[in-house]
Amino acid sequence: MKKKFLLVSALFAGLVSNLFAEGPVLPQGMEILTPEGVTVTTTTDLTYDKKKPITISGSKQAGYKAYFTASDSEHGEELWISDGTAAGTKMVKDIYPGPTSSDVGYITRFKDKVVFQARANEEDETELWISDGTTAGTYMILDINMVGSSNPCGFTWLDENRFIFAATDYESAVYGDSEQQWLWISDGTESGTQLLKDCRMIYPGVNANSDGRHFERVGRKVFFKADTKDNEYGEELWVTNGTPEGTIMLGDINQKPINEGVTATSNANIGWMTNFKNEKLFFIAYSDEYGNEPHVSDGTPEGTYLIADMAEGVNAQGNPNGAGAYTARTWKDHVYFRGHDPAYGMELFKTDFTREGTVMVADLNTNPTATGTAHGNPDLHCEFDGVLFLKAATGSDAAATNPINYGLELFYTDGTTEGTIMQSDLNPGIGPNAAWEGIVISGSFFFRAQDQTPPTGSSQFWELFSMDSKDEFPHKVVDLGEGPDFVHTLRNLNGELVFTSTIIPSLFKYHYRKPNYDAAKDTEEMDPVFGQGESGIVETEIAKIASAILYPNPASDVVNISSTFDIAGYTIRDMSGRTLVSQQGNEKIIPVSNLNKGTYIVTVNGANENAKSLLIVK
Repeated sequence: MKKKFLLVSALFAGLVSNLFAEGPVLPQGMEILTPEGVTVTTTTDLTYDKKKPITISGSKQAGYKAYFTASDSEHGEELWISDGTAAGTKMVKDIYPGPTSSDVGYITRFKDKVVFQARANEEDETELWISDGTTAGTYMILDINMVGSSNPCGFTWLDENRFIFAATDYESAVYGDSEQQWLWISDGTESGTQLLKDCRMIYPGVNANSDGRHFERVGRKVFFKADTKDNEYGEELWVTNGTPEGTIMLGDINQKPINEGVTATSNANIGWMTNFKNEKLFFIAYSDEYGNEPHVSDGTPEGTYLIADMAEGVNAQGNPNGAGAYTARTWKDHVYFRGHDPAYGMELFKTDFTREGTVMVADLNTNPTATGTAHGNPDLHCEFDGVLFLKAATGSDAAATNPINYGLELFYTDGTTEGTIMQSDLNPGIGPNAAWEGIVISGSFFFRAQDQTPPTGSSQFWELFSMDSKDEFPHKVVDLGEGPDFVHTLRNLNGELVFTSTIIPSLFKYHYRKPNYDAAKDTEEMDPVFGQGESGIVETEIAKIASAILYPNPASDVVNISSTFDIAGYTIRDMSGRTLVSQQGNEKIIPVSNLNKGTYIVTVNGANENAKSLLIVK
């Protein structure tokens, strides 16, 4: 019996040794979903609309799936999908056949599908694609720019039936002194994908905050950064409801001329656009009068205004003392953010969009300075267990006793000064816990952080931590390897946590349920909420947008014109811009038999100043 026990023990020890040699020991409930030899290529940057995300899409009835990019030696980088099982984690389609990467980017949920940019071959370059997770259901919606890449990006779900995005077509590529992206709209079909407004989309924007959105839906409107195509105002705040007349600039916030003697004005550096209860947009913007300060908009010019000048006066260079408003989060009836107080520095604020209702919640770093106290610099995460979680600095002086310094640690707030509390000293002493990416899944709070400080010059460790209640000390879920794990891109997939890591670039799934888990109250909403604002525009009304289609294309004898406006004539030019044919009248058939083989620019003119320039191939 003793011999048998020793044999079993030896076999077990060998198994454990092999596990450590082959990879990390994962906790119960955690598994790697991607096959061996497959590398997940999701990027580590914090932006919501980063180029290589993990995106969850689906429906309550059919369940949800994770879409992401991954690469192997046979196919290069392509679109992948996972239903949360190893068997259901697979490449969707080899979009660019062979080992060449299709460079799938900006994967974004639309209904129960995803839209994205991809390149299928040398001819098509980077265009607009859609996928339902199957090979047959993954295809290019439209070749928007037939002589180059349309580089579509900024995909944002507008209403129940449509999304908007920025793209470059032939007209915007050759307009002015540089290539531009204009605003497009789509219902996911070729005929329903059309130019919405020829405004200059600034993507991702001049003020590219590390955790900010560059397009933000509020109800059934989308706010975005843009300028007129003639560069009259710089980066300013715009809004669209999906119609040309409802796509407008909301004001020239920064009216300082770019240069002396010119009428064009400077950028407003729009940032931290945040949806407040599908009613208003909170954002920061720069003006030469006030500096970088918090603003609000209800989607009308008269309802777009500065909330508060939180850093009054000018600096030694004569520039305004704008302090900004960062990491904004909507919670209950306020927007919480990192704001500025003249005495206390950058601390936790909240606003109800009035000057008197914009107040400091708590002074998180009470170390004294010559003018008051030091900066707490809070970064807000998410609501959990009835409070709002954040991280903040408490000081980095190990010898300090009044107050004691703990470094950068977790806090939570109930919205009051007395209810704003340091939650834990996760990284003992003055070391920073560097917590980011807070997300609640099945009633538990997950985030990436560190309980030790990396050596000087090293990156953050960023391992996976969790809590089951606001007063529980954070628990390290897994340590994937020696040195920085750099766990990132935490997502909720059917109540399970999925994520990836730089030390092991695979797709991980973690199934966990807290001891008092209650499915009735611990199941998070997975679908967008559009609110009770103006109704979504039905799909047939998209035809009101001025558009034209030429078919067949390529053509041999004739090309037909189908347009949503009255035709007044057409012009055919070669690729050098030389006019070959100019025809007036309501003619809908263009003879092309006399043209040589090649690519031509056809401009269809409308009776009411509408015009569309399209390409045809003979």
